[in-house]
Amino acid sequence: MIFRLIFLIGGIILSACQSPNDQSNLEYISTYFGALPGWDKDKTLEALPAIERSCEAILKADPNKVYRTRPDGNPGYALDWHPFCNAVKSYCASSKKNDEAEWRALLVHYLIPYKLSLNGNCIGKFTGYYEPLLRGATRRYGSYQTPLYKLPKEGTVTVNIPRKDIVDGKLQGNGLELVWVDDSIDAFFLQIQGSGRVLLDDGKMLRLGYAGTNKHPYFPIGKTLVRNGALKLEEVSMQGIRNWLMMHPKEADAIMNENESYVFFRILNEENPIGSQGVPLTPTRSMAIDPKFISLGTPIWVNLAHPDKEQGSLQHLMIAQDTGGAIKGGLRGDYFWGFGGKSAEYAGKMNSDGEYYVLLPKNFESQS
Repeated sequence: MIFRLIFLIGGIILSACQSPNDQSNLEYISTYFGALPGWDKDKTLEALPAIERSCEAILKADPNKVYRTRPDGNPGYALDWHPFCNAVKSYCASSKKNDEAEWRALLVHYLIPYKLSLNGNCIGKFTGYYEPLLRGATRRYGSYQTPLYKLPKEGTVTVNIPRKDIVDGKLQGNGLELVWVDDSIDAFFLQIQGSGRVLLDDGKMLRLGYAGTNKHPYFPIGKTLVRNGALKLEEVSMQGIRNWLMMHPKEADAIMNENESYVFFRILNEENPIGSQGVPLTPTRSMAIDPKFISLGTPIWVNLAHPDKEQGSLQHLMIAQDTGGAIKGGLRGDYFWGFGGKSAEYAGKMNSDGEYYVLLPKNFESQS
């Protein structure tokens, strides 16, 4: 599980959505690939590496592991995915791996698209997350004064203490510091995103991933800033919150500490962050979902408003590979934008309405 930007404003956004008690009426409306918005325009092969990784994880799992593969609400199993995933495996090993038409034919042959509807409403809420870049050093000196901690071994150090205590140094002296960074606000946002990169003072790049938390509940500080009149509701975005914290350094620590949750990290060897399915995430092709309604490893088609209105819509093939504490409900999603470039901008602005389509295996009836 990865914590990220939506938590900053989660209490505000979710209040306008369906309550958790209304989630039981999720319907699967059968459709066909030609009806998917943008089906004829998307470069679906760009999603193949992500789908291949997810299929590898599914094929290694217990065949009787429960998956949501059936539109009738009955339980499905990992075994339901085996025909599709074995076909993906064979396709990736063939000479036709880069053939868009062959790949599309494989999708059509093994999968059926279903449009998701909740209480008669097909429009869901989608946010975004990204991989930030910080500057740091492996020792404390100069401007590098904010530590990022690794998760201690169970039974060695008590970490079930609020953020303020950790920030004030209660964990220092236990050898838990992974790296020291030069900005406490950047460190806070890194914890929200759950993974990121640190450019070290010697020029090396350190990749960090989520390792655990102090088990304190997350509190969205955007909610406090709106309540106090510091920001208007329409100003609550990653950029808006960051700017306010930077402009009010004397108040910043107190505001950030209202969120008592603290995230610990681990060093990653992979190029991209690892999602909840245990596989590397793929920028613009990986989605965080609520696993109560969509199983990890499920291919998804999305039709979303782009956070940059001039870019039109996001209509393409993705896959459920991650989760998030604020991603609750059948029509909720968190879009992974990746690292660098426009990723931070788009993730910070994204609060889009959109449609969800899940692509389920045709063969579920044969496993009954």
